[in-house]
Amino acid sequence: MDDDRAAGLVAAFAALAGRDIAEAEVRATVAHSRALSPAAANAIWGRFRRAPGTVSLRDYLAMTLRFVEQDPPAQ
Repeated sequence: MDDDRAAGLVAAFAALAGRDIAEAEVRATVAHSRALSPAAANAIWGRFRRAPGTVSLRDYLAMTLRFVEQDPPAQ
């Protein structure tokens, strides 16, 4: 997925979470998502499941984008 489409998704995810974020934060979140290893994304997910309030919005949005961009499982 290209960065512009990813940025649109991040902004939409933030709106669904009840937050309005600036374009600079959207772009930083896309970059953060691109840098996340699978292990780091899974660690964020684990923290989110245990205590959602301890996960930063940027981590939450980056993790969500990373999971959305994954290829679907083989059938």
